[in-house]
Amino acid sequence: MDHASERNPGDAPRTFAIELCRLPTMDDRPGLISFLIGGGVAGRLEGKSATLTDAALRGRLAHFDAHSANEIAAVRKALAVENGRTTVYEAWPALDGCLRFWYGFVGSQIRPIESACEACGKLNRGSVGGSVGESFLRRCGCGRVSRITVPNHMPLSSAPAR
Repeated sequence: MDHASERNPGDAPRTFAIELCRLPTMDDRPGLISFLIGGGVAGRLEGKSATLTDAALRGRLAHFDAHSANEIAAVRKALAVENGRTTVYEAWPALDGCLRFWYGFVGSQIRPIESACEACGKLNRGSVGGSVGESFLRRCGCGRVSRITVPNHMPLSSAPAR
């Protein structure tokens, strides 16, 4: 993926690896998809781990028409099974642009989502990218599976600066 519109003249793009992994299924439903961004020195991971819904991943891959239909089909096939893994590559002028795109994608930003377990009361936290109103399943440490809905507000600490 080449983001020429975000490139400054003279900036040589770097290729970043986005490592994707399907998390375990819950109640016969596919788990979320985790991702890490790599491509730095010796391929070390550059970003913190976050998770996405399937719709959020499809939106990122389809944006800018950066990945071919065949590549997207191969990603979907690899992630169709529990613990399925694959890597996609994108060229960006700098790491911060790549991270801003993947974490701040319009309509499904990665944001902290908290929920209290109905069985044990434990507060569960995680960063998830999904559209407002979209739901996914989360398993508590006690084993209880709960349906979580992406809220229509962002916590104050995550709200964009004005």
